[in-house]
Amino acid sequence: MLSDDPNSPSEKKLTETEQKALTDALLLEVMRDFPIPTAPKIVWKNLRVSAGLALYLENEIRLSKRILDTEDKVRETFLHEYAHLLAFARHGRAGAGHGKPWKDAMRELGLDPQVRHRYAVERNEKRQQVLYVCKRCGLEFVRGRRFPRGRRVMHVSCGGLLKLVGLKRKDL
Repeated sequence: MLSDDPNSPSEKKLTETEQKALTDALLLEVMRDFPIPTAPKIVWKNLRVSAGLALYLENEIRLSKRILDTEDKVRETFLHEYAHLLAFARHGRAGAGHGKPWKDAMRELGLDPQVRHRYAVERNEKRQQVLYVCKRCGLEFVRGRRFPRGRRVMHVSCGGLLKLVGLKRKDL
């Protein structure tokens, strides 16, 4: 059971040096108990929303310096990402993603296979809104992203082309 005490070891805010030392120790432990062909490179980034990423072909785990500020968060996220590499090493492309091989690897590592973290982050909303209008029927579409430049996009219902009419950026 997690403590509500902000000074308990699991709730204490970690320094970058402590984050790195913890992941180095975790890596040694999982490579001993659940080996994969090559130890992954651990890279700490300033990710704002993603707690971590596993890059299969690069054999790399990227972790967020901003979000993973306690021992529990670092441990859980590191093991989540390592489970991706473990499943990929065992099953190839079939092990990619959050399917059965990954879920099995998570359970083997002693974790409940949760796909998304529930940590508080600085920004979890769209940074912009894009407005398109159908040239044929006039229906408006609001999106979080533009369609790729140079691509003609048709309205599925009427077949008319969509035209970009506005872009509204939110202050960050």
